[in-house]
Amino acid sequence: MKKLVHILLSAMLLSSTFLATGCQQGLPAEELPDYSAYNHQFEFYGYHSAHDGYHYTDLVPTYVGESFLTTEQYQMYKDAGMTIFYPQSIFKIPDEADAASKGTTREDEWNKAKPEIDKLVSIGMDRTILYDEGLSWLGLNEPVRVKDDGLTDGEREAEGLIGEADDQFDTIEELDAEVERHLALYAGYPGVGGVSLADEPKNVWYKSYGDLYNSIKRVSEKNGWDLYISYNLNPLNRNEYVYQEFYPYVEGTLQEDPNGTSNLPFEDAMTRYKQYIENFMSSMQPDYIRYDDYPLRNGYLSPTYIPCMQYIAGVARDRNIEFRMVTQSFGMYSNGSLSTRKLTEVGARWLNNMILGFGATEISYFTYYTRTESMTDGESFIDDESFVNLYGKPTNIYHFMKEIMSENQTFAPTVLQFKYQKSGIFVKSPTLHPTPYLDYIDDINETTYAKLKKVSLNKECAMVNELYDAENNRYMYMAMNIVDPAYKGSGVYQTITLEFASEYKYALAYRDGERKLYKLDNGKLQVKAAPGEASFVIPF
Repeated sequence: MKKLVHILLSAMLLSSTFLATGCQQGLPAEELPDYSAYNHQFEFYGYHSAHDGYHYTDLVPTYVGESFLTTEQYQMYKDAGMTIFYPQSIFKIPDEADAASKGTTREDEWNKAKPEIDKLVSIGMDRTILYDEGLSWLGLNEPVRVKDDGLTDGEREAEGLIGEADDQFDTIEELDAEVERHLALYAGYPGVGGVSLADEPKNVWYKSYGDLYNSIKRVSEKNGWDLYISYNLNPLNRNEYVYQEFYPYVEGTLQEDPNGTSNLPFEDAMTRYKQYIENFMSSMQPDYIRYDDYPLRNGYLSPTYIPCMQYIAGVARDRNIEFRMVTQSFGMYSNGSLSTRKLTEVGARWLNNMILGFGATEISYFTYYTRTESMTDGESFIDDESFVNLYGKPTNIYHFMKEIMSENQTFAPTVLQFKYQKSGIFVKSPTLHPTPYLDYIDDINETTYAKLKKVSLNKECAMVNELYDAENNRYMYMAMNIVDPAYKGSGVYQTITLEFASEYKYALAYRDGERKLYKLDNGKLQVKAAPGEASFVIPF
């Protein structure tokens, strides 16, 4: 019997070379899975992707150089691999009151933004997402926010934008007219590709948020505006503030933390979080779901990251909508303590493979520039720990993220043809390294798959996700070493053995933008991986 095949080590052949070799070895070319005719691509963008030359600490500005709103800086952003431009607050269109307080108007601020959008269009970056403050705040309904009823926001009933309150609209038509008034300022202008809603809304706003989302859709369709409505929900979290204020109270869950630890039972947090997501999905009926989560914390991996990813990807699957993700590309202090660790290439690949394995079609990064607003008693961002520093210079993060995004686009015609089905976690006990981030995974070593008979590994922990291409009736399996990427060395370098159904004789394995053909040994394929490394395998 031949030795089991070892997968995708350092010296890999280009796909055209080894595929030709594979066919010469007797495999009919027409049997080889071929996705070259598909034109799928990933969408990428960075938050805080424009910088006006000032950094603010506790609202006090510091001049750090000439404005970085230049064609050269925009080109560098595009060259990184970004497909969408999201300037966040730099191109902000203010509401009337805010504009008036500064002696300007919405029209004045839009006229300042237009030349920058023209520069972006001139280099082929033709989709900018604008933040219209007045429009965005419509989704956060005032009557709910100002009630003095002694309830937490988690206990309050949500209210929509249509009703009898002074700042509600009497009819849908009146709401749509107000939304159209906002959009008419800039929608349809070349380069304006979308608008952004308020970030991370509380449950108490799900009805008003949904009303706004659907009003923008109606108004855009009426006027022939092809606008991307950008929104971002909350991640799963056990923190007391998020638990009581952002998620709805659900009967039977604890209302207060009896131990005073600010960490309530995970089962209760998940119950409330599921209700939070269901409320927004039912109200909005969106064509995608997106949230943000930054798991590479100081000294540990967030324990809620994987169960949240599994749940949200399942929501996208069950609703037949896209899954999109905001991920980590920054270092930050929170209230003076280091919160998130600096992103390394190993950490970036851990995050990237995890997101691809759950079927995401869009990845956005927080942040691109070092975020220029820091508060010593809140979030304080570390320079040189994003794609580009405060002085407009690319960091090492820029260079390895550029490579990763390029590899993703090479893989896109194949992987985006597959839809996420399920995710399984496998652990070899005892582990040499702490794995508290698996504490909330119920079915460890128990997941069953459609065409994968058995998963085994020699050490530590791994994830195997199943994706399915319905058009071609093919399955793909991601096998990933999910040990914390901070750990290095032979102790965490593992072998994952995939044993496929007897009908399969070969496998195409994709890794880091390249692919290789293997003949299975009695249906088995071995995947070797350091933390964060993953192989995407199509058996056939």
